[in-house]
Amino acid sequence: MSSAKVEQPTARGSLLTSIKTCLASLGLNHDKLLTEHAACTHHEDLESDENIGDAVKTRTPSPITETIAPGRLRSLFPPNNYGAVVPGAVYRSSYPHEKNFDFLESLKLKTIITLVPEDIPSEYSDFMKRAGIQHFQVHINANKGAVRVQSCDINRALNIVLDRSNHPILIHCNKGKHRTGCLVASLRRLQGTDIETVRHEYHVYSDPKARFWDEVFFEQFDLNTVMWHARKEDWVAPTVEGAPLSPPPSPVSSLYVPKPET
Repeated sequence: MSSAKVEQPTARGSLLTSIKTCLASLGLNHDKLLTEHAACTHHEDLESDENIGDAVKTRTPSPITETIAPGRLRSLFPPNNYGAVVPGAVYRSSYPHEKNFDFLESLKLKTIITLVPEDIPSEYSDFMKRAGIQHFQVHINANKGAVRVQSCDINRALNIVLDRSNHPILIHCNKGKHRTGCLVASLRRLQGTDIETVRHEYHVYSDPKARFWDEVFFEQFDLNTVMWHARKEDWVAPTVEGAPLSPPPSPVSSLYVPKPET
């Protein structure tokens, strides 16, 4: 008697099933594109056979040499994971250290927003006071094992970033990966950036520590909660999707009754 060979599920197939089960258990919409993306891309919070190792590390910018006087140079050190979200207006990074202060001062920042709850080191607080930088601290939860970011917290942080009177502004958490990544991704969606580009930018700054639950959050985040402020500050066009290109004919004309001839 010949025994039938039972085909074992592939690692990718098991991962797809696991992702779908997780989303369903949380009552979240099953997004086919997000599920496929998660199964094909490394995330630290999903089981994977892929061994990333230390091949990809946190982005460490090279020091910048600035001339401050003839014959005299100084090196400026950007924080790790530094990047310009909107050049001249919105920047992102990991938690700045004392060696980064000269670089931050060169950006002529008006505002810094910190997304972690720990007390601000005295040297950092003193630097911001000295440079005339206003500081906001909004605690954003980490999406570890589930979506834990509260929409109200992202709303508060987004409203600070959307306010152009706060620019130039620096956004940072500890590593500049997850909390900062969720906030920037939400801003990108408000700008109308396509979701594949939003995901790619998130991975540029978070790999090899990208988190699937971060992506679930910023793809499901309800933009309508901050849309009024975004339009007021000219981040999005003040139009309504599906609105007619021109006003419809006035119904008054159909009610016109000619006067009887005398």
